[in-house]
Amino acid sequence: MRWRSLLNLLALAVILPVLSLRYIGTGSAYRFRMTVEVDTPSGPWAGTSVYEVRAFYRLGINPSGKNHVWDVRGEALMVDLPSGATLFALLKTGNIYGDLAGMSMLALDPAFRSDIVESARRIARRRNVLESAEIAPAEYPIIAVFGDTADPASIRRVLPDDFSATFGPGHAVKSVAIHLTRDRVTKGIGTRLPWLNNFQKIRRKLRFRAEGIPLGDFKRLFSTEIR
Repeated sequence: MRWRSLLNLLALAVILPVLSLRYIGTGSAYRFRMTVEVDTPSGPWAGTSVYEVRAFYRLGINPSGKNHVWDVRGEALMVDLPSGATLFALLKTGNIYGDLAGMSMLALDPAFRSDIVESARRIARRRNVLESAEIAPAEYPIIAVFGDTADPASIRRVLPDDFSATFGPGHAVKSVAIHLTRDRVTKGIGTRLPWLNNFQKIRRKLRFRAEGIPLGDFKRLFSTEIR
């Protein structure tokens, strides 16, 4: 029995690295720049940010049971308005996939049919996909503002139809557009929202609700780059 247990351990030692190689080797990644442009009484104002999407297959013990997995790197896009307010386009969306990966695949890949890994591969290889695209309003990232940027509990969602009521007459989302790039992922939001840098210390003290904003992992609505 001891020899059988030893043989099983040796078998696992051989198989696990092979599975790991397959896990790592079946992924693809691409980057895109998103630009949000807002009409104001002073003319259009815009913000831009670069994101990276990674998608791969995760293999279980049974190789036939593979699942597609994806993630998005980046930070919330900021648009500073002439009134002094700042709007934030978060890393989540209202679309069926809920994030910027699904948003970008729907916009850039005409062949996208919920085939996350295959779509990421096509986009990464620039194979029969668009280099740039406008985002449909139904696929917009969630847009939010703070009553006070020093207070995370003051966040609230702003729907595109509510821009005039929130920011004043003459304000409206003009466009949300993306295009493929090889630029570096945008960083630096921690200088504008310093509490993100110490979020682990304050998270237990936060007790609030914000309609239309998923609060489960609040920090990752704004950044995947701050540890």
